[in-house]
Amino acid sequence: MTAVEVRRATRRQIPEMADLLSRAFVDDPYFAFLAADAPERRQRMREGWRGILRHGSAGLSETYTTEDVDGVAIWLPPGHRGPSLFASLRMMPAMGRLAGWRRLRIVASAMDALERRHRHHAPADHFYLSALGVDPDRQGRGIGTALMQPVLDQCDRGGIPAYLETATARNVILYERLGFEVVEELTLPASDVHGWLMLRSGRD
Repeated sequence: MTAVEVRRATRRQIPEMADLLSRAFVDDPYFAFLAADAPERRQRMREGWRGILRHGSAGLSETYTTEDVDGVAIWLPPGHRGPSLFASLRMMPAMGRLAGWRRLRIVASAMDALERRHRHHAPADHFYLSALGVDPDRQGRGIGTALMQPVLDQCDRGGIPAYLETATARNVILYERLGFEVVEELTLPASDVHGWLMLRSGRD
């Protein structure tokens, strides 16, 4: 198997990464819930990912991709407290287009529920895996694991925990192999989306 070359993402790659993530998550239960069943769902997801990458990624400080942009991992670093008020306002139009303005309150409620459980399970400084997506045609080749490795190495060197959520059962096995453990299962309010919340303890 050819080694996967991983590098930090740059702002000029945002459109390409957003397109990749919209393909990678088109069938993901959580993002299908966010974008609903609108016929323009793929475009909604693309615009939503552009907003997240521009304004909700801590300046891409721990966002990784490959040379061909066939995978993306968006991590938020320890101490990150979410986007600033200004960044949140700038991200709002993209999120409104992603969810649909009429559904924004329902979607915000689900996201708030996830955030409350996030704070409960990971109160100390930690890395947060906001998203990990691989091109559907390139999955199963170790790209996802390679994209996570730079941050997992930082976690191991510094004894720093890491946290994530997933709504896809098969991903649980991948994350368990990388040292994560399920700390809670839940169903999001006003939805049928079942999720697994996972924590990787800090290691010396």
